Amino acid sequence: MKRGRVLPVLVGGVFCLAVMSLYRMLELMQGAEPDRGGGSPVGQVEEDLSRLQLKIDRLERLLVDNNRLVARLRDSLLVRESPEQRGGANVSSNSAHNRAAAPLGCWKAEEMKDGADGVQLLDVYDLLPFDNPDGGAWKQGFQISYRGDEWAEQPLELFLVPHSHNDPGWLKTFDGYYQDQTRHILDNMLVKLGEDSRRKMIWAEISYFSQWWNDIDDQKRALVRRLVGAGQLELVTGGWVMADEANSHYFAMLDQLMEGHQWLQTHLGVKPSSGWAIDPFGHSPSMTYLLKGAGLSNMLIQRVHYSVKKHFAQQRTLEFLWRQSWDSSSRSDITCHMMPFYSYDVPHTCGPNPAVCCQFDFHRLPGGRVFCPWRIPPQPITEQNIKERALLLLDQYRQKSRLFRSSVLLVPLGDDFRFVESGEWDAQFSNYQKLFDYFDQHPELHIKVR
Repeated sequence: MKRGRVLPVLVGGVFCLAVMSLYRMLELMQGAEPDRGGGSPVGQVEEDLSRLQLKIDRLERLLVDNNRLVARLRDSLLVRESPEQRGGANVSSNSAHNRAAAPLGCWKAEEMKDGADGVQLLDVYDLLPFDNPDGGAWKQGFQISYRGDEWAEQPLELFLVPHSHNDPGWLKTFDGYYQDQTRHILDNMLVKLGEDSRRKMIWAEISYFSQWWNDIDDQKRALVRRLVGAGQLELVTGGWVMADEANSHYFAMLDQLMEGHQWLQTHLGVKPSSGWAIDPFGHSPSMTYLLKGAGLSNMLIQRVHYSVKKHFAQQRTLEFLWRQSWDSSSRSDITCHMMPFYSYDVPHTCGPNPAVCCQFDFHRLPGGRVFCPWRIPPQPITEQNIKERALLLLDQYRQKSRLFRSSVLLVPLGDDFRFVESGEWDAQFSNYQKLFDYFDQHPELHIKVR
């Protein structure tokens, strides 16, 4: 009887032990799963992120390979395309064609830049005292002198460049500026450039140009294409805006550049060859690199510290090849022109003396809303005063040219939201044309103006 009772108890005990063992094994198995993922739920998340990162890296490698393929296809198409097919002021052609079309002074400038010693700008910063002595008429510069016979063998070749800088939003909204000013500028541009094939203009902000294009009819669009093809209207930089270079991420800088270039290619079939950056507060090598990669061959900059400008002017190195600091070859080189004076408005672009240059901003003629702060107003050009006016302006041109190594001189003509009114176009072009005709009629002055 006792033995009969012991057996069920023993079997029951073995069964309980087996159940408890199975339960313990299950618990251990469940606890082992997090251990394999890093010991905790955080470890599992990290593992998932690691897998995601590997997938992203693979996608980036595929994108790089795809971009290389697209670049090879593009280059092969460009090689097959003749310079005549790519003609127009906005498109870079081959070097032989450029040399054939460029003035002799431009050849010399290129040769000088090719042979110039390299300058590391960070080293220049260490040399400069960054003081601000009074330079006279050119307040933040120095006195400029010349003998007068420097251009006897090679005349001064001057390019006057009308422009109008249109901020896509500043004191007004984008639409406010467009309705009040920009659309009138572009409407007048179409009429005034069409009146005389010698007249030219550049335009930078494609966002405004795109808005205006949407508002004009097919007949006006055809006229725009004709002006672009004839080289009277040149689209410079080709960005959606004139991008900030100090605080912008390079994604944004590249994105707006792509937006503008795609618009130009789609609607006008052109590709900019020249950069125009007169209003960014400081200039970044990143933007320079992007412009080079976008196919531009030269660029212009303006807002540089006056001490740096003064140093470059004294060395006559305001035109140079800008190379990336990490590049030991010449692949990143792009020709750069640094404007020497304080601003990009007319008083600070014809020469070192703004009081004189302001007298040749014919938008400030007496009776208008804009005047010269130096209280010497412009004069309409007449037969009676043309000699005196021409020689006064020529003196400024010659002084400015002494800051450069070549006999070719770039002189912008414009400011913010200029050429809004039809009368400004007439005043600027008619008075300057009289001055330029006088230069042409007097070869002893040794100046050719375009």
